[in-house]
Amino acid sequence: MATRHAIDTTVPLAARLERLTSPAERRVADYLSVVGARAAAMSAQEIARAVGTSDATVVRTAKSLGYLSLRDLRQALADDNDDVEISTRLSATIAGRPAAHDVLAGAAERQLQALESMLRRVSGEDFDRATAILAAATRIWWCGTGPSAFLAGYGAFLCRRLGTPAGTLTHAGADHADELLALRDGDAAVVLAYGRIHPYVHVLLDHAVATGVNIILVTDIRGPRLQTPVAVQLNAGRGTPGLFASHGTTIVLVESMVLAIAAREPERATEALASLNQLRHGLTGRRFDVDPD
Repeated sequence: MATRHAIDTTVPLAARLERLTSPAERRVADYLSVVGARAAAMSAQEIARAVGTSDATVVRTAKSLGYLSLRDLRQALADDNDDVEISTRLSATIAGRPAAHDVLAGAAERQLQALESMLRRVSGEDFDRATAILAAATRIWWCGTGPSAFLAGYGAFLCRRLGTPAGTLTHAGADHADELLALRDGDAAVVLAYGRIHPYVHVLLDHAVATGVNIILVTDIRGPRLQTPVAVQLNAGRGTPGLFASHGTTIVLVESMVLAIAAREPERATEALASLNQLRHGLTGRRFDVDPD
């Protein structure tokens, strides 16, 4: 049976968010946009609990988006292909943008929307707790695989530059076991895990509990079912669902975390930058300040 709509809903869910004027409904729609087909099996109560709102708000959101009921919205989510091929997502991203500057304008617009969405999903309280844990850690480990491995390396680089000992965990196979041997009591780890929680993450979480390591989980899924709890979860997406993935939002979140750590330990950060300048002077024979980038 075809899905019933009260109004036209042929456009993607993410593109219909601007129809919502209620902040609570925007949070629900934002969550459904990120989770996609995985929300098709969730009840109104489960969605409400994940978002932190009421069942009635979830139902109202479905109707505001143009569906006659939450059941119809869940059916539409189930019909969506959760594993769209990368080539298809790329085509959808660049379609209708013949000029290079059109691609730039579209990318900038999506990034602005993604940043606004992140600010709704990442509460100030959660961010403060996460950065307090990281600032107090003996060493910070940045964990990510695939494209996220480069973000993990960037996070560790920024930490070291500002005086915070840091390392990376970037393997998912057997080599990950060797990486985990470096974790010590008092350390903290920032885990970048998108789409689904992979087996290596579960191994990392279990080992973190055994060694006294606090975990900050950065993900695009609210409330993933984890047997091992994490200290703080920060929900950052990868751009518009169905389009080519973007890590721009995560980069902003990573930089903000490192800067917040430096704000908590300003003397340590200042001393590290002074040492960096001295080392550069020894290498180049002249003194110059740290590059702004």
